[in-house]
Amino acid sequence: MGSLKAVRLPKLTAILAFETAAKMGSLARAAACLSLTPAAVSQQIRQLEQHLGIQLFARSKSGVELTKQGSAYLAYVQQAFETLRVAQQSLERDKGDLSLNIFALPALASRWLNPSLKHWLTQHPDIDIRIHATHSAVDFNRTAADFYLAFGDEYYPQQEKEVLFQDWVFPVASPNLLTTAWSEGKHHINYPMIHVDWGKEGQFLPDWHEWLLSAKWSQCTPNRGPIYNLTAMAIDSALAGNGILLGQQHLIKKELADGRLIQLSDHKLPVTKPYYLIYPKRTLDKPKAAEFIQWLHSLC
Repeated sequence: MGSLKAVRLPKLTAILAFETAAKMGSLARAAACLSLTPAAVSQQIRQLEQHLGIQLFARSKSGVELTKQGSAYLAYVQQAFETLRVAQQSLERDKGDLSLNIFALPALASRWLNPSLKHWLTQHPDIDIRIHATHSAVDFNRTAADFYLAFGDEYYPQQEKEVLFQDWVFPVASPNLLTTAWSEGKHHINYPMIHVDWGKEGQFLPDWHEWLLSAKWSQCTPNRGPIYNLTAMAIDSALAGNGILLGQQHLIKKELADGRLIQLSDHKLPVTKPYYLIYPKRTLDKPKAAEFIQWLHSLC
């Protein structure tokens, strides 16, 4: 029982009276602000002081002044009230929330989602789309995320998940890099090779050594070239003519279509883990969420 008494909180009305009096510097002005009598405000503050076992104010004829302990307590009170105010504002916004918060791997956001986003925005001008690029796992309980475009689904056993697509890699290059007309039959590549290092996730992404062996090209040792940990940067590097790249089919569709990248071989290797759409069940309660899911699948 003693432990429960020690953590029992004061009445919220008493804390509010204290904060208001501290802000106004006067019990009378605090009373007017709270639509109470000065005697009622004074009583609530005395009850708060008795509960805490400290003196919060030094009283005088001109008003009240915070003690050292009162000033320290006020800082915590103001922080707590601000948290409550922000929470209320957030809940009020959510009542009529017409936004979808999309968390996504950077390459998926910039190379797969963005090129087609204009179509969705045109069809649904009343829905705000907020995109947050991240490589970190998404905690749906601690973020505003409605959807996460992820590589694999193993970290989300409790969430809804749908396969978006399984990708493939094949060699591509900027036409500005190729000094002569490309012929796959030549097999020997005299250009730098752009490499992508995904760290532990790299086991799911075929590299140049695997592709060269699988394609049975005479050149089985990869050429040196720049190494990137981000797929989007590696694609930018290929576009800049810095080397040839094992490009992911779904992430370079636009560049292939407009001729900024050229496919150098029909031989493809699969990325051995699919890309997923992850979301909590509550997301389906938001306006147009179900339509957004259908639209994402149409891009695949």
